[in-house]
Amino acid sequence: MNKSNSPERPAFLASLKPDEGLDPLMDHLKVYGVPSFDEQGAGIDLRLEACHMNGGQSAHGGLIMMLLDVVMACSTSRDGRHCVTVELKCNFMKPGGKEGDLLRATGIVRASTRSLAFCDGEIRNEAGELLATASGTFKYVRPLHSLDQQPVRA
Repeated sequence: MNKSNSPERPAFLASLKPDEGLDPLMDHLKVYGVPSFDEQGAGIDLRLEACHMNGGQSAHGGLIMMLLDVVMACSTSRDGRHCVTVELKCNFMKPGGKEGDLLRATGIVRASTRSLAFCDGEIRNEAGELLATASGTFKYVRPLHSLDQQPVRA
């Protein structure tokens, strides 16, 4: 992405370390590092660990939905604004993968207004197989903290 088309990002993203998540929940779930951004939207990679598995030893559906929620929300930050999820719908196509597999979540904004963003997301495995899709509506809000400050960590 060239600098002239580079969207404004919250400053706290630049301060995140590779072994930190975007927020305490991401830390807890061992989803570390800054999402990637391009002209299309945002992306998050996750190497599955034992703590990400459900009872059937496949990636937990809640983890899949959380990744889709976060990556779609990140895709709305093109102008540095903060958003919250209004609605999220997820479709699971295949089991989420086993321990050691790499998942790639991507999110894009399909349309936006002054107060809402309408997004799509998907998760694929390393082979490029589609595992899950999502659509969501996000409302732009004032953050509880400055976007230039890192969120408070426990």
